[in-house]
Amino acid sequence: MEAINRPRRKYLDASKQYWIGIQMLSVQPDTKPKGCAGCNRKIKDRYLLKALDKYWHEDCLKCACCDCRLGEVGSTLYTKANLILCRRDYLR
Repeated sequence: MEAINRPRRKYLDASKQYWIGIQMLSVQPDTKPKGCAGCNRKIKDRYLLKALDKYWHEDCLKCACCDCRLGEVGSTLYTKANLILCRRDYLR
């Protein structure tokens, strides 16, 4: 798999509220399909997302509040109280 123009970011602070980078990866045809952390099915798409050290379908990595697709709204997600959030909902 090769990364596609998305920088990987690290944890921002130690307050248990983090921003985390999202990587979009191109799936190589000769590799074994990864399991999606959202739906637990194999990822057979051309691209997948890697975040929180897990792999996701592009449709499965969503904000827990507004349901927006996090791979489309930027290269960052946030976590608070064990929820995956977009920036807007994280700052509320």
